[in-house]
Amino acid sequence: MKNFRIKQTFWGIGIFIILNSIAMLFYPGGTIIDKETEGHLFFYNFLSNLGEKTARNGEENITSAIFFNSSLVLVSISFLLFYTKYFQLFKGNLRSYYTILSALFFLSVSIFSFISVAIFTADKPNFDLHVFFVKLAFRSLLLFAILQSLATYLNQDMTKKVFVASLLFTCAIFLFILMMDYGPNPFENNNALFIQVTAQKFIAFCILLNTYFQANESLKYT
Repeated sequence: MKNFRIKQTFWGIGIFIILNSIAMLFYPGGTIIDKETEGHLFFYNFLSNLGEKTARNGEENITSAIFFNSSLVLVSISFLLFYTKYFQLFKGNLRSYYTILSALFFLSVSIFSFISVAIFTADKPNFDLHVFFVKLAFRSLLLFAILQSLATYLNQDMTKKVFVASLLFTCAIFLFILMMDYGPNPFENNNALFIQVTAQKFIAFCILLNTYFQANESLKYT
């Protein structure tokens, strides 16, 4: 199939959304603040809660964990396949091409880290390692986004809207990292939990939207 590595990205995004929706339906309940809540509360449960083997209310969470962790691994692989094709669109300008190749390293680290997030779930035995890979994933993604923005700026074949979209995505990741590191502690109260969970869901949406936009734009150059 022509442009398979680009077109499969849309399937990857769709599968991620479907599997996450199913995981939310099967999540028994409980948040890091309140163990008595029922089901997945969109603005009070982190996505990582879906991947835990034991729900925050103490019940078994195997079904939800399988769907969520599978979705994270599959979408990570899908994105990696896409970017191995996307980088080829920069070959027309050497400075742009070498910049995007440098970005590949940080993207690879980020994708490896997101897969590790699924492997080392947020359950107590793995919690510190889980948080480490979450932070590594987003910091690496920020470095990738910065280099990608520069490569897009240097690439005269790319339209201005591709550069602007890349720049906005970079800003979104930067702001999320600031919120994650310096924002309110989600373990303190429900207001802080609401802010951090909302920020996480928003950045997840930004990642999906940005990749969808890039894949769609890439089809115009192939």
